[in-house]
Amino acid sequence: MSTAAPPVTVVLIAYNAEARIERALETVLAQTLASLEVVVVDDGSADATVAVATAVAATDPRVRVLQQRNGGPASARNHGIREARGDAVAFLDDDDRWHPRKLESQLAVLDARPAVGLVSCYSALVDADGLMLGWRLGGDADGRAYAAMLERDLVSGGSVAMVRRSALLETGGFDESLPMRSDWDLWIRLAHRHEVVTVRETLVGYTRSPGGLSGAPDRMAAAGDEVLARARLRDPSIDSRRQRFLRARDSFAVACFCVFDERAGSAWHYLRRSLALSTAPVLRSPRRWGVVGALVVLTILPRRVYRALLAIACRSFFGTAAGKPFDG
Repeated sequence: MSTAAPPVTVVLIAYNAEARIERALETVLAQTLASLEVVVVDDGSADATVAVATAVAATDPRVRVLQQRNGGPASARNHGIREARGDAVAFLDDDDRWHPRKLESQLAVLDARPAVGLVSCYSALVDADGLMLGWRLGGDADGRAYAAMLERDLVSGGSVAMVRRSALLETGGFDESLPMRSDWDLWIRLAHRHEVVTVRETLVGYTRSPGGLSGAPDRMAAAGDEVLARARLRDPSIDSRRQRFLRARDSFAVACFCVFDERAGSAWHYLRRSLALSTAPVLRSPRRWGVVGALVVLTILPRRVYRALLAIACRSFFGTAAGKPFDG
């Protein structure tokens, strides 16, 4: 490997990913940005993840494989940050995939705008085979985005962000005491200090696994409450009324994920919780009325009809075609 530091380090975290890690590395090594390094952090896997990743590393000097005891995603990402040589760091989970222009597009923003610390993009929900489920995620940011980031995790998935390494070191990285959603906590802290920009293209295929951590709505909601409680401790300007609004907005986000997973009962639970905290997040946004409408359709119509109507809506609003391969 060249001794010159690459502009971007990709931190790819993996856990029991022997069936996925080669595909994840392929999506990185196929990037149009060739000058990069890949730091694979194995988080205490009990399978052949390390062997598969090491075999790939033997064929490409840009790849390094590190191991640690199982510590969770935040710990693994911090390990990768400490080992990173690039001025920018991008994160990839072992089951997600990227469009080939993902890194090049985001790095162009960092190069052009020194005040930007975090670059996001849109992500398409995909299944385990990489087929799009119809939904597109991601918020829009272009500059100071702290208030918006408090209301909503604008970075749609663990494989979306590119961050200046100096900003990561300045803010202390991911909080390993948070069992979930440490990424949102970090983006809030980064947005408080640095500008945030969204590349308004769908450059990530975010694998939605209802059986995984992201498919556990009660844990997701509890973690969101904890993230917002910590934000309030850091920022005395967040009063109790504002805090209720933020919790209501996050409860609605949990309801949305339940709709994505076709869990109507859980979705209604978190919608009611959101409205009980504050009606404002739902009433002020026609797009959120659309999600409530989708929930009504999910509840009263057969699944095949719901999915057909959803596919039409997603093509109209997001330009994503359910059932089609993600073009990464």
